[in-house]
Amino acid sequence: MARKPSVNPAEAARKQSHVSVERYFEISLLLMLGISFLTLANTGKLDPVSVVTVSGSLLIKLWSYVRDTDYSLSPRTVTRLAVFYIFFYWLDFLIFSLGPTILDRLLAATVHLILFATVIKVFSARTYRDYGYLATLSFMMMLASAILTVGAAFLVGFTLYVLFAISTLISYEIKRATETSYRPPEGPFAQPLQNRIALEKSLMTTTVGLAVGIVILASVLFFVIPRYRTGYLTAVGMQGQSITGFSDTVNLGDIRKILRSNLVVMRIIPEGNPRALQGIKWRGIGLTSFDGHHWYNDNTEQTVLLPASVRPPEERRFVLPQVVGGENRPRHPLRYRVLLSSISTDVLFAAAVPRELSGRLRVVNVDQADSLRNPGHTPSPFVYAVVSETGLPSPEQLQRAPTEYPAQVRIPYLRLPRADPRIEDLAQQVTISARNNYDRALMIQNYLRDNFAYSLDPPSIDPADPIGSFLLTAKKGYCEYFAAAMALMLRTLRVPTRVVNGFQTGTYNRFGKDFVVRARDAHSWVEVYFPQYGWIPFDPTPADPNPVPAGVFDDYIDAMGLFWSEWIINYDFAHRAQLAQSVEQESRQLQQKLKQRVDRFQKQVIRLAYRAEGWLMAHKVLLFLFMLAVLAALIGAEKIASLAELRFLWAWRFRRRDLSLSPREATMTYQRFLKVLRKKRIKKSPAQTPQEFASTFLGSPLAGLVSEFTRLYNALRFGGLPVSLVRLRELVEQIRRTRTARG
Repeated sequence: MARKPSVNPAEAARKQSHVSVERYFEISLLLMLGISFLTLANTGKLDPVSVVTVSGSLLIKLWSYVRDTDYSLSPRTVTRLAVFYIFFYWLDFLIFSLGPTILDRLLAATVHLILFATVIKVFSARTYRDYGYLATLSFMMMLASAILTVGAAFLVGFTLYVLFAISTLISYEIKRATETSYRPPEGPFAQPLQNRIALEKSLMTTTVGLAVGIVILASVLFFVIPRYRTGYLTAVGMQGQSITGFSDTVNLGDIRKILRSNLVVMRIIPEGNPRALQGIKWRGIGLTSFDGHHWYNDNTEQTVLLPASVRPPEERRFVLPQVVGGENRPRHPLRYRVLLSSISTDVLFAAAVPRELSGRLRVVNVDQADSLRNPGHTPSPFVYAVVSETGLPSPEQLQRAPTEYPAQVRIPYLRLPRADPRIEDLAQQVTISARNNYDRALMIQNYLRDNFAYSLDPPSIDPADPIGSFLLTAKKGYCEYFAAAMALMLRTLRVPTRVVNGFQTGTYNRFGKDFVVRARDAHSWVEVYFPQYGWIPFDPTPADPNPVPAGVFDDYIDAMGLFWSEWIINYDFAHRAQLAQSVEQESRQLQQKLKQRVDRFQKQVIRLAYRAEGWLMAHKVLLFLFMLAVLAALIGAEKIASLAELRFLWAWRFRRRDLSLSPREATMTYQRFLKVLRKKRIKKSPAQTPQEFASTFLGSPLAGLVSEFTRLYNALRFGGLPVSLVRLRELVEQIRRTRTARG
């Protein structure tokens, strides 16, 4: 391994001074903190004393950079101030902070404590941990500002904050790289000031350019790409998820193929109380004919519906035709939106009976079984809104319904395949006591629910006669078998029926506030025709004894998927209006809930607060004397710990005879020496040893004095040799009186 070239420390320090990003980084961080505080102060939620104090402190620190002076606080000073403020916090809470309740005064005193810690950290930051604390605090201030205000001033403050945040991050990376590099950086100019100005200009230009680029790129990504739905490669890149059981021909057992799938088919977002959707089934495809093995529609003609109105930008509203008997049903409108995933079927799912539909659809088709189709179907997710009339007639009304059926109902919906004659005997036996078609349908439904079991792997099913073997032998199956069996039994009794494939309600997601409908929620049920009332649903399938449990993180994942589909993929002007309305409503509800909780909290602690306040007011003088005593004890302890310093200062100023010094006192002499040099605007770099620092005075009037003092200090500090205190004092005094070019 090649060894790194050795670098002379003095030469490294000289080159380092030529180009340094530390000053730029600290100023950028200070400005980021200042902008966040001013944005927070602009909300009007801070008291004037805090605003003036913190603003003045930040300006003083900024002025120190302009004057190129060090206004930092020593660790010992920071400790003393922090200890003292612990006691001042209670005085602030009891006396200075204002508010109608004790909770208001406590919050005000806590805010003052946080601002005090911020000011102290500004004047004592030396490590990356301190810088991280200030950056985090500035971010929290911006978050608080975003909550407390919606004015345009926040936008200005946020823009400036982002600008200085980018500047701080860039300079931070350069600073870290400079410090870890073994070769000190050099600037192109001979004067350090020129290098610094050139570097700061370059960094500022880069920051502004990067900020503008981020804004442009983010705008393109957010406003263009998520809404770009057509193109040359759309058909190749978008492929719908395969889902069976929703076409004009459905084999018995097709739905079983997806009942174990966890694929999200759609999400239903209710408008209003989500309880109104409990138990609702999402109707998909209606099927009229059965040949013993599969259901199908022998009449595939579809009625084309044109939009009744168009809303910008591309949303069309369709009014669906009134179904037969719909005028005799009670009104129970249900409004909701469907976020349909990328699936392979053109069926539009809705609760029966849909009356209005709107979305980005060119036309909507309706087939003879009242199923909704999207002829412009593409394998991509999209959203549509539905208004359904879900009201059903009462059992008494259905029991009185006539049994004379029109030809368009009687011909397709009473057709029977070749089947085991025992099916008709079973139907008559089950409904022997029924006097009307409603009772017959209800009895067969309950017979199947109560005497058969649910299973995705039914035994003893004869492929040659699946429904006969299900009813007479297996007595186990899943929804397709139950629906087909009920439909056939009713048709043998001359009751018109049809099978419907769709989905159950789904699982309510409390985070996304939507119903998540998965492939495993696929379901088949029966619709029975009643003159004057139309098609009425019946569900003969019993509950699954082994339902699929929801995963621990399913709600979170589903909520994220809903957010992406709703607010990124399908974001438009309507969503903007909805977002603004939702924010207003949620904000009002949140404020009401928060107010209620605060009121309850105040009622719970009011008696304790009054007693505590009464005791504090009654013993105010005693409490104040106690705090002064504790503060005096702390100061006294600090002074006791500094007896060595007092002894040294006494000897340094008043003792004229030599005194043996300890290594610690040697360090104190060197600190006195450096303090005198700082007054002459000569600073020692932390990276320099005393000997290296002394070598920088070559050719200076102070060279001999500094060299002798350094030699004596090294002998005392590291060699343990006796050194004359009088001589050290004389050298420091001579250095103080000697005039130099710098001060």
